[in-house]
Amino acid sequence: MRAPGDDETGGRGLLLVEALAHRWGVEQRAGGIGKTVWAELKAPDIVAEPVERQVAAVMVRSGQRVWVRGEWRAVRTVRSERYATGGLAVALGLDEGPALRVPAAEPLAVRGERDVSPPA
Repeated sequence: MRAPGDDETGGRGLLLVEALAHRWGVEQRAGGIGKTVWAELKAPDIVAEPVERQVAAVMVRSGQRVWVRGEWRAVRTVRSERYATGGLAVALGLDEGPALRVPAAEPLAVRGERDVSPPA
């Protein structure tokens, strides 16, 4: 976290997260691109996070499950690659079958490791 001066126009994001969140943290992305800042807020009538969520492929981590070819597959490894055209791809090593190679921004259905029922 930074301690920006009164006249600075940036550097307050994590200060706001710290002030508003019950818990928060930072994780490096497994694909080697950037980081993810997460936060938990306490609020009345908060709705539980859905069991399944859509995330960009670049945010998938090993230990999660992704919906692939009609079933949930465990992600064993994650690495980033460059397409010959210069775009960024993510290669997911799965528990069965060939690796899944998708554009980094491709949305994927993701769940935690234990939940394996089909998506809604």
